[in-house]
Amino acid sequence: MVDLVDSNKGTGNVLELVGDSRAADATEDSFEALYRQRYRDVYRYALLMLRRPDEAEDATGEAFDRAYRAWQLGRKPAGPALPWLLLITRRLVIDKLRRRRLISWLPIGALGPRREPSEEPQTGRSEFWIWFEKFAQELPGRQREVLILRYQRDLDDESIGEIMGLSASGVRSLSARACATLRRNPEIWQ
Repeated sequence: MVDLVDSNKGTGNVLELVGDSRAADATEDSFEALYRQRYRDVYRYALLMLRRPDEAEDATGEAFDRAYRAWQLGRKPAGPALPWLLLITRRLVIDKLRRRRLISWLPIGALGPRREPSEEPQTGRSEFWIWFEKFAQELPGRQREVLILRYQRDLDDESIGEIMGLSASGVRSLSARACATLRRNPEIWQ
């Protein structure tokens, strides 16, 4: 919206065109609100997939950077914002995992740990999610991801399918296989 403002400058009246700054602020405020509301969700997803806090923080920051640039260009999510943000994050996580796998064969020992990092303090986390994460680590990547999105992020099959590039029935099938894998391996339960 554009307003005409009458201002006295010097000897005469000058009509100025003033853009409605509230419209620009509303866009930034709504992205800022989205950032505040969904930062933890995106970070936790990245952390569960990457298992390294520093890499998860980097992926989260980059995901919000890409989302903000898309937001400014008018490519906002058509529906709920969380699946859109998690799709961006998933693509970044896949890239990071590929890079990690590519450089893992290098003989330089200082590039990264050869084993998973030790358990971090579990303060502030419920016992169920600690248990869930332990079980999820035993699953292949895609099965772990579908369980995280379904049970921890509480997304429906269509949203998960949008994030993972699957149909809703493919999501249900992958989830069923993940649960069956957990049931078939009683050694995980000990």
